Amino acid sequence: MGLSMEKIIAMFEYLNAGIVASDAEFKVIYQNQKCRDMFEEAFGTADYIGRLIHECHNAAATEKIKGYYREYKEKERVLDYYVMDEAGGKMTIVNVPFYDENGTFGGVVEFIFESSLD
Repeated sequence: MGLSMEKIIAMFEYLNAGIVASDAEFKVIYQNQKCRDMFEEAFGTADYIGRLIHECHNAAATEKIKGYYREYKEKERVLDYYVMDEAGGKMTIVNVPFYDENGTFGGVVEFIFESSLD
């Protein structure tokens, strides 16, 4: 027996990893509670729904993101990840593109782990 849609939504909403999804035009379309908590602490604002993902990154990172989106759209890249230092240790960020049923690029889901996966 499969999970109900309510249980699937709750699973992602309360996962102990930040999840933020943005569409092909870089607009944030989903954040789970962990992501909202992380963004509140980092940026002073929790809710980025409807805003551009670039607002969470500096200019250099924004240019990289634009390149990744192009590569995802062209299916030249299947994911990206990086590890960065934060006040409490390390953070691992994993970006995975998503596509619609026709294979058209829909955007990117970013998973933010408050530890290193290395």
